Amino acid sequence: MPESVVHFQIRMPPQQHEKLASWAKEEKLSLNLLVVSILEKAMEKHKEEPAAKPAASAQPK
Repeated sequence: MPESVVHFQIRMPPQQHEKLASWAKEEKLSLNLLVVSILEKAMEKHKEEPAAKPAASAQPK
């Protein structure tokens, strides 16, 4: 049975998208796979350091 996926749209500045796309190309990964791996690493780090707070710019408004 295939793994289910959730489609999630994200807004970011064009320059940030270009940098991520370039990074993905260097790593020979899809942009999606790169972003998912970055998020997985951040979530793992968060689990290891639960007292750490996200940057003010990353907090929901």
